[in-house]
Amino acid sequence: MEKEVIICLDIGGTNCRIGLVDREYEIYAQQILATAGLAEGGFMNGLLQLIEEYRETYQEDFQINAVSLGFPSTIDRTRRKLLSTPNIEGMDNLEVADILEERLALPVYLERDVNLLLLYDLFSFRLEEESTVIGVYFGTGIGNGIYMNGKLLYGRNGVAGELGHIPQLHADTVCGCGNTGCIEPIGGGRCLEELCTGTFAGTRIRDIYKKYRDTPELKTQVEAMSIPVATEINILDPDYVILGGGLLQMEGFPLKSLEENIYKHTRKPYPAENLRFLYSNVNQENGIIGAGIYGWKKWKEVEKYEMSYV
Repeated sequence: MEKEVIICLDIGGTNCRIGLVDREYEIYAQQILATAGLAEGGFMNGLLQLIEEYRETYQEDFQINAVSLGFPSTIDRTRRKLLSTPNIEGMDNLEVADILEERLALPVYLERDVNLLLLYDLFSFRLEEESTVIGVYFGTGIGNGIYMNGKLLYGRNGVAGELGHIPQLHADTVCGCGNTGCIEPIGGGRCLEELCTGTFAGTRIRDIYKKYRDTPELKTQVEAMSIPVATEINILDPDYVILGGGLLQMEGFPLKSLEENIYKHTRKPYPAENLRFLYSNVNQENGIIGAGIYGWKKWKEVEKYEMSYV
């Protein structure tokens, strides 16, 4: 019997990763492509072509049940429509799941890319389903996922967890979302990009912590990273705090300083005195496997529903 798999995609602003994930969350036939290459003739056309060609290549060796995708987007509560995708042109207010299902004749499951990273980390760390877990992932922006009572938290509109857009009093930096004063431009990777073209001109971004982490500019940036984490801890009192993303993987990143700043801004004595940090192990396949975990969960819900009527 052919192995059952789901085609899983982790779509980022820079790279798109695709693979097959089975029921045990093993991954096969992983590939990495440039997102810009898919967008040359319109992103949806490129995405459809990629999935169709990929399915044609592997459908003789695997039973392909569905497609599961993670986007760097806000997604509506139904998980059928992309609301806003800042880093991919033409992907706002788009009924992606309906379009793909009509063309592929397969079930299609959509989720925020950061939620898929959190699902992978929950699986990797073997955390209890009943735990309250927050995941904060620092890259160009600040990604956040919240897991409570065995479920991802979506909110009324589906966009819960936009932690990078906590407003800072008297801050005047304009954010990519259009608001003024969000924490993301102060604590996210875009701040580092600006420092590398301004105050520390000529510095490669990958070297900035190694060379300048003890400067006032970098100390301010790291403290800004701690603000949204401490804010969410104070609201949710989570069992675990997962920290990850590209910034934490950079050489010389002051992890101890980040922890100390989170502690400083967290309410005393609790939850500050009982924080449990876990650190995401960043790999190329994490988002793909996370898409598999999400896809198989959705698939099993349908199986359970169908079995109840047999």
